[in-house]
Amino acid sequence: MQDSEPPGRSRDPVSPTRHRALRAALRLALVALVVALVVWANVYAADHHLVQEATRRFGYLGILLAAAASGFNLLVPIPVIAFFPFFMEVGLDPVLTVLLIAVGMTAGDLVGYLVGRTARDVMRPRENGIVRRLEGLRTRHPRLPILLMFLYAAFAPAPNEILVIPMAFLRYPLAGVFAAVLAGNLIFNGLVAAGVIQILELI
Repeated sequence: MQDSEPPGRSRDPVSPTRHRALRAALRLALVALVVALVVWANVYAADHHLVQEATRRFGYLGILLAAAASGFNLLVPIPVIAFFPFFMEVGLDPVLTVLLIAVGMTAGDLVGYLVGRTARDVMRPRENGIVRRLEGLRTRHPRLPILLMFLYAAFAPAPNEILVIPMAFLRYPLAGVFAAVLAGNLIFNGLVAAGVIQILELI
């Protein structure tokens, strides 16, 4: 005699392993889509006269503003440096381009810092034990989060606001956060620029 299943339970539940595999596959597909989009955009822009002229017209100021806009972007975090080969195609200086993109991204990240500080001021009456414990961790290890912020900005392909906003909420000094993010953004953009060039050379 078969045992009856309790009401409300699925007969074929998705196992945690299968769920994780599906999420990993979706992430890989998203990464592949982004890479394909970046490659297509670089190739298309390089062959499109109007796009080249517009880029030359706005020049370094346009790159700086575009990088600042992409610096605070949690929804579609595609860095401007991904179009580095196209910028070289229109004759922009490579070192200055990487530097301006890093500065622009850092400016966008500072918007996230302001969001975190504002949230802290608004929630001040509601501070709880979790916030106090996090502040205690900051007191015991004042430099460790700044180092982690630098490593994250330099090597993590994700928005810096994920760490910038919590650090601002916990009142880490702006100078320390700014220095860590700027240094990390410089390294990140240099690595991405080299990586995109290598990908295009293989095609």
